Amino acid sequence: MFLNGIEQLLRRKIVLTAFIATVVFLGFYWWGVSAASSVEFDLGNDSDAPVMSMLGPADAALAAIITAGPLAATLLTALIIVIGSTMLPEEIGQGRMPFWLSLPQSRLKVFLSTSLAPLAVSFALSVILFAGIFIITRIYFPFSPRSIPLVLISMLIWLAAVWASVTLLSLIVKKVASMLITFFLAAVASMFGGIYEIMQMFPGDAPDALVTVTRVIMYVFPADRGYRGVIYGLIPKEAVITENLAFFGVTANVPPVHLIYAVCWSIVLLGLCYWKFRSMDF
Repeated sequence: MFLNGIEQLLRRKIVLTAFIATVVFLGFYWWGVSAASSVEFDLGNDSDAPVMSMLGPADAALAAIITAGPLAATLLTALIIVIGSTMLPEEIGQGRMPFWLSLPQSRLKVFLSTSLAPLAVSFALSVILFAGIFIITRIYFPFSPRSIPLVLISMLIWLAAVWASVTLLSLIVKKVASMLITFFLAAVASMFGGIYEIMQMFPGDAPDALVTVTRVIMYVFPADRGYRGVIYGLIPKEAVITENLAFFGVTANVPPVHLIYAVCWSIVLLGLCYWKFRSMDF
């Protein structure tokens, strides 16, 4: 049934559109990075040189990855929200769920097989997208990433948090409402995630109210911590993160406790989702 769910998703126009958008995005990214690589780096004391020309290869790679990261994240977040909010409701609304439940398998297996398909498809596309960003950047600006395993782990955590949220909401409110609420939560979490990174550069200087609000949002919707882990693991070891890039990237390694909390948070939401699913009368 899990493979059946993936097959259904791959037939949808939204998934095909996301794949085409990924290819187009990587094409434009390749064009931009290749154009930037043609600029000479060592220009001596020429104060009129373009900003990119004053960067070393690792710093140029850092700037490229952190610029592309938010755009790639927006595409992937939109995909998982759209397909995650429709999978279970459509199986229920179109009358297929009673058939699946009539088969010799537990309700938990039916629930997981159906709901996990959007996460699997989104994760596969995210690997393609960020792998493309990594490969293209490394071809033109050689660098060593901080941690590829961290990228993959954080990517799954980030997508799982968004997926768990929209899957639960899709069983509580209407499809459009679940998408809008999750989009709003993801946008707010991303904004305050950037603010948190900036605050890490100036510890003690941020207003107490802002610190409190930022931390509350990080715990209420922790998906952004996974995204920061992806970016941190991908950026060059040789580069130094600057103040101007802090909002888009990370100023320090994402604490493991943040990622562990996001995993626990997603499991709790998934448990609530199954509880809601189990109590429904088909």
